[in-house]
Amino acid sequence: MSERVVADLQQRVPGLLEEHRLPGMAIGICDADSVVWSAGFGSTRTGGLPIESGTRFSVQSCSKMYTATAVLLAVQEGLVELDAPILRYLPEFRVNSSFEEHPERRITLRHLLGHTAGFTHEAPVGSNYLVGNESFEAHCRSICETWLRFPVGHHYEYSNLGIDLAGYVLQRCSGMPFHEFVRRTLLEPLGLERTTFDARVIARDAGRAIGHSTGYKRLPVRVPMVAAGGLYTSAEDACRYLRFHLNGGESLLSSELLAEMYRVPGRDEGYGLGVAVWRMRGVPIRGHGGGGFGFLSDMSWAPEDGVGVVVLTNSTAHQLQRQVATDILTDLIGSGASPKSAPVAARHGAAPSAAVDGGYVGGGDQVTLTGGFLIAGESRMAVEFVSADEFTADGELYRLRDFDSEGRPAYLESVKDGSVRYRNDLPDRAPADVDGPWNQDYAIHVSGVRDGTARLRKENGVHLFDHWNGRTVRVREHRPGLYIAANGETLDLTRTPPTYANVRLDAL
Repeated sequence: MSERVVADLQQRVPGLLEEHRLPGMAIGICDADSVVWSAGFGSTRTGGLPIESGTRFSVQSCSKMYTATAVLLAVQEGLVELDAPILRYLPEFRVNSSFEEHPERRITLRHLLGHTAGFTHEAPVGSNYLVGNESFEAHCRSICETWLRFPVGHHYEYSNLGIDLAGYVLQRCSGMPFHEFVRRTLLEPLGLERTTFDARVIARDAGRAIGHSTGYKRLPVRVPMVAAGGLYTSAEDACRYLRFHLNGGESLLSSELLAEMYRVPGRDEGYGLGVAVWRMRGVPIRGHGGGGFGFLSDMSWAPEDGVGVVVLTNSTAHQLQRQVATDILTDLIGSGASPKSAPVAARHGAAPSAAVDGGYVGGGDQVTLTGGFLIAGESRMAVEFVSADEFTADGELYRLRDFDSEGRPAYLESVKDGSVRYRNDLPDRAPADVDGPWNQDYAIHVSGVRDGTARLRKENGVHLFDHWNGRTVRVREHRPGLYIAANGETLDLTRTPPTYANVRLDAL
């Protein structure tokens, strides 16, 4: 079947590049024994070199898998422990929380790698919005200024900061730069000569792919978010890394620690330690995607079928990386229909109160639970409660969590993968209360280019934040000038300019 898949790709990909105006793409297919096929299409940039299977691409958040693997290797060596408080390794570390005092005393490497520590996504120094020239160390130190979105260990919420802190722990404990520790413990033993976190090596590679993003003439090559998104690799090398997983860690990492990487407590889908775990047509899949600064990538493998797929691109004006990777995996793992989920057994319990009805924000959208329906955009799904705090909608099981004294839940959680939405009841529009920074628009910039507009609103005494992605969240004042949004993010009006989730709000 792989021969047919390869022939189809060779015929199809050039047309996709032309249709989507994509400069280049590299694809690799592997099994546990070898790189079955890899090839490059297009060029490193307009008028650049042809893409080859050895061309380096930025893989952005796919970096997290490599960082997590390096941490597990450090655990195996006895350098660190997964479940020890990180204060053992970073005694000076502190972080703010509106939920508890000294949350840093409970944060572990497991929390950092599994995105359950409570961190927001961006740091005050070095972020996807304002890269700057600061070092990896300065970026990690600035995390002390952030506020947690939820109590330590409460649930999963994707964040760069935990992964970067985990990389910083490796650097501090090993006494060598993070990129050097990863090279010695992971990349060199696997023979990954075209893979590196080292910004100097990347800058010297004249044949590397150059990122392209609409509206940006120049994109940064070096980013301070090294452990979370600083890796460059080739399709050939990435396949070799997937083979490490397909072979059970080979002789490098114990099977017990590799199993920890894939484990999603209480679920068979979700996020493990630096790796996503899901099912495609009923078949278990593991992997990660990445995107930003002109690159989109996807690395996925099917452990039971023994195949892996890598798709690397040097543009963000498309979603081909996921489409192509999914198409390849679908062909390689067969086309059998996915098994139907077992029906959720009804359980006896109190009927839900009307207080559960309301808005919930997260996962890029806002949904409303009301009158026996879950409404998401134009979709209206009938709800059937199986207990006082769990219901099904469109075949999915949801759980309501952390009820207050009036019966209002704080969170709506997907039982399937652990993703969470936060209670966010929005009032009807009302005349604005003119008050200081409120009822003003603010520009959002990414690498100096305006990317959107946000608005602070105060109406009938209710404070609201209109996010640049179109969502609106309620905010409450935690202390003078500092507000906590319904989704746990922090609006800081004590800063100049003010920030939301550590992203600058530039007055218009």
